[in-house]
Amino acid sequence: MYGAAAAPALVPGACGLYRPCPRDCPQVKARMMNRLSKWLLSAALGFTLALPAIAQPVEVRPDGSMAVPAMTIPDSNLMSAEGNQSRVEHILAERAVKGQPVAAFTAALYGPRLERTKAAFPVTIRADMIAGVPVLVYEPKDGIAPEKSDKLLINVHGGGLVACFVECGGMESIPVAALTGIRVVSVDFRLAPAAQFPAASEDVAAVYREVLKKTPPQKIGLYGCSAGGLLAAQSLAWFQSHGLPMPAAAGILCAGADPGMGGDSRIIGKVLGDGENPMPQNGTRSALGYMRDAAETDSNAYPGRFPDVLRRFPPTLVIAGTRDSALSGAVHLHSRLVAMGVDARLHVWEGGRHAFFYDVRVPESREAYDVIARFMLDRLK
Repeated sequence: MYGAAAAPALVPGACGLYRPCPRDCPQVKARMMNRLSKWLLSAALGFTLALPAIAQPVEVRPDGSMAVPAMTIPDSNLMSAEGNQSRVEHILAERAVKGQPVAAFTAALYGPRLERTKAAFPVTIRADMIAGVPVLVYEPKDGIAPEKSDKLLINVHGGGLVACFVECGGMESIPVAALTGIRVVSVDFRLAPAAQFPAASEDVAAVYREVLKKTPPQKIGLYGCSAGGLLAAQSLAWFQSHGLPMPAAAGILCAGADPGMGGDSRIIGKVLGDGENPMPQNGTRSALGYMRDAAETDSNAYPGRFPDVLRRFPPTLVIAGTRDSALSGAVHLHSRLVAMGVDARLHVWEGGRHAFFYDVRVPESREAYDVIARFMLDRLK
């Protein structure tokens, strides 16, 4: 069909007795349509037969919910083999350490990934205190170029606002420091259950306020992944309500700006990305223990629900994967920011689980870090 031109068809009838017939001849058109119909039918049958058999159809209920029969979901064929394998490895590792203390659980899951990240992106690391808050400072191994010495990135780590092994912020700080050539300060903020909202926002604001004494806001970026992404959004709201200027850029990665954690991915992402049963529907209340006493009318706690707060966000990068339980929150946040006229960019990786870029062996991981680095470099002036 797509090769060299076919020889003229020889047909009887209006075009003459078995002589070459032009393509617009009715007989030729009919024959071509017949062949095309047969080809489309066979292709459709082949596609249908390739799909997994489902014993019964999806049940659509009057309330809008859907009962989905048991089925086998394959890996995404649009993600790298390394990415799919990393997801399976994470699920099995998570199950192996389930029930252990939080510190042991997070160290077992992320400790080896941290070491691989350090090997892939050479940096120097030192502990420090800023405004009484402990931080880790990451700098490129070869030092900071003079034209970047006046810039700074602030990272807020993930961990559900309840957990962080030593250097958990390094998962995002190490690659970004190496790729941007900019100093990254990772904030070791207070965690639940010892602390409750707004303790973490207060710690981030304390660091930011101190940094502003030497670094103008147009040279500062703030970013985080998972609970750190949520905290980045909450911190931006906190800055507004406490008279602090906005930084030049923000990265809300594998997260949204609403701790209510709603949307389809609460179910789909948990099943396909973590191999876990979906989290129970919790109304509009947050599933995070850190947020249990926060009022839903507080824009510092639930910034994604307040248009006037979102309208004042700086240029914001939003990242997620299609198998990320936070995908719905990320997509919703991006749509709200765009509606408010904010320079917001959404990047979604097919097949990516929650925080998929924490594994540097995955090709899509480097793609994500390159996007983060370019976004910050383009906006810090």
